[in-house]
Amino acid sequence: MLIQIIGWSALIASVAMAFRWGGLDERFAAIGFFVATLASNAANSSLYGHTEVGILAVDVALLVGLLVLALRSDRFWPMYATAFQLVAVTVHIASMAEQGNFAWAYAVALIFWSYPVMITLMVGTWMEARFRSADDNFARG
Repeated sequence: MLIQIIGWSALIASVAMAFRWGGLDERFAAIGFFVATLASNAANSSLYGHTEVGILAVDVALLVGLLVLALRSDRFWPMYATAFQLVAVTVHIASMAEQGNFAWAYAVALIFWSYPVMITLMVGTWMEARFRSADDNFARG
């Protein structure tokens, strides 16, 4: 229960930061994270007793969205977010090879890698806000 509260709090904080201080790239990623979280919660079928194909599909879709963003953006943070999301997808792929009881490790690994992705968005939003603030100060003279 506490983990869910922390997770939702981190998600809401990252989305709020992106919409308050971020640019278009940060807002695009925030929407992707929010939709992916809702879709992952809806797709969770077996409590990680085997590879969660629905969550894998959501994570791959988010990976593709982040990859497109990273390739089009003039910022660095989308590359880091994409790399962290790739690790999350790799966890799914590794779970396909496991034959034993791995539900706890699988769930923890997926939950763990969602945090660096959100932290990357927060740091990217903070840097974007600082850049815009410095640019505005420079323009004012």
